[in-house]
Order: sequence, then C-alpha cells, then structure tokens
Amino acid sequence: MNELKMKNQIVRSNRASDGNASNVSTYVKREEKTYVQSYVMTKKKRLEWIDNHLGGDDEGILYPSLRKFKAEEAASDPDRRDKAKILMLCVGIALVMLLLLPAIKIASSYLVIKEIRVEGSSLYSEAELLNAGGLSEGDGLPLLKAAKVEEMILASLPYVKSCEISFELPHGLLFHLEDEAPALYTSIEGEYYVLTSSMRVLEHVENADGLSGLLYVELPRVSRAMVGEEIVLDGTSVEYITEFIRLINSSELEGRLGTVYFDKKFDIVASVDGKFRVLFGSPTDMEIKMESVVRMIEENRDKCTWSGIIDVRVTNVCGITVDADIDPDLRG
Repeated sequence: MNELKMKNQIVRSNRASDGNASNVSTYVKREEKTYVQSYVMTKKKRLEWIDNHLGGDDEGILYPSLRKFKAEEAASDPDRRDKAKILMLCVGIALVMLLLLPAIKIASSYLVIKEIRVEGSSLYSEAELLNAGGLSEGDGLPLLKAAKVEEMILASLPYVKSCEISFELPHGLLFHLEDEAPALYTSIEGEYYVLTSSMRVLEHVENADGLSGLLYVELPRVSRAMVGEEIVLDGTSVEYITEFIRLINSSELEGRLGTVYFDKKFDIVASVDGKFRVLFGSPTDMEIKMESVVRMIEENRDKCTWSGIIDVRVTNVCGITVDADIDPDLRG
C-alpha cells in the first residue's frame, strides 16, 4: 500500500507541474514502474527519455500507457493524416469507377454509329474515313478514344490536314475536316509526286495529267519519298525550298512561276509568266531578288517581244536580256 501511494503521489505532482502532460491513470501496474515518470513529462522530454533509455527503439514495449503515447504521436502526425486522406480519396474513386463501369458498358451497347456527317471539303468518302479510323457502321461510338481515331485518320489519309470528331447522341458521328492543298509536283526516276508547300508527299501518280495547275519543281537527288511524309533529300534539307515557296506566295510573283530548278542549291532558276527565265542564284537575299524581278519585268515587259533572261544573282548588279530567244522553262 505504501508503494502504491508513493506512485500516485509522483503522478499527481508531475501532472500539476507540467501543463502539457498527457492524462495517465492514477493506477499503474508494477511492471510499468520504469517509465511512469517519463510519460507524464512534456512531449519533448518523453521523446528524449525514449531515445536515451531505449536507444530510440520502443517497438518492443507494449505497456498500456506507452501504447496510448504512441497513438497520440501518430494521430498528431500531419503527414500521416495527409496519406490517410489520399488513401480514402483513391478508395472512393475506385468505388465510383466500379459502380460506373457496368453503366458505361450498357450505354456503349446502345450508342452505336448509325448516322455519319462530314463538314469541310473532304476528298474522302464516309466509308474511307471510317475505315481509316478503324471503325465501321454499327460499331459503338468511340467516346473514349476520339483522339486515337483522329490520329489514325491523319496518318492514313494524306490529303486530310486536320481532323476533329464529335458526337450527336445517340447514334451520330460528325467529322470536322480541313483538306491539305497540293502546291507542287516533281518527277523522281520517271514517276510523279504531288507535294504540299511544306514538301510533304500527298500522292504518287504515274503521269502528270491533271497536274498542270501546280508548280513543277526539279529537286536534288531524293533519298526518300513516302506518301504522308516530308520528302527527304540526299545530303541537304528542304528548308531552302520551303522558304523560297513561302516568299513566292507572299510576293507579287505568286501564281506566276512555271518551273523552278532547285536541283542546285546555289544556282536556283525559275520561269516567270511563261516568258522570262530568272537566275536567282543562291537562297540568300531572296526577298530582295524577288522584288527586283517584279520591278524589272514591269519596266521591260513592252520591250521584250519573245522571251528574256533576268539575272538577280548579285542584288546590286541586276540585269535583263530581252528577246533572248530561249525556252524560259529550261534551266539553260
């Protein structure tokens, strides 16, 4: 009895002297004798005591008071609370998905492709668009894989510049398309290829019939020409060609060129108005050279009865030869 009274006095005195002490039962078992006083200390002192007396390893002690202490410490840990919230959120999302999955399957069996519409001037039929997107009439609407279908259409149909699909529930599939405009054509080993202004191959044809409205270009040696891909030149890039085309399309020479020879990068030659052979030379200062060509043609149009040669290879020494009696569409 004397020993128990002494223990209770120790507990009460410590609780009175420390406002942050935890609540501890006034009855303590004999085997907890070694740490009763440390437990009623402040939180900081309790942690120091565990570290000093137990080497920081209190996992093996399962006395009731220490279990309470450890529970208090865990409950006050903000990281643990955040992890618990995240875990509960993940469990909630998983439960919602499990509940929605059957509903999605039922809806998918009802939402099937029966009506197809195409907006934009497409060169492809509805059947070709469906086939390119891996679909067919009667399939379920691709509600969750619209981006994949759009990607497949762009990869399979080279004349489609942009594609976006939308849905008119419950059975409508709508294609919003923009066509790629052909701008050039070239000949490679006797075969003809239709190109965009960015040098992407749109089509491979056996002859040039029907291509007369496009600009014909002679290219350096081509190492790769695949439909749907940018043409690959042997030993050089297409950048100087695409830049030339861009400048032409923004100048007064737009639509006036017949043949352009890009086969020699630093000796570009073109025919203009079916009457003038223009020696552009290297790709440098091309905008200035084009402005010079426009001015010289305007000043000498009436003086040139047959054909002429315009030399703008050196921008500060431009010249023109009228009635040269040449074929302007040839390199010369």
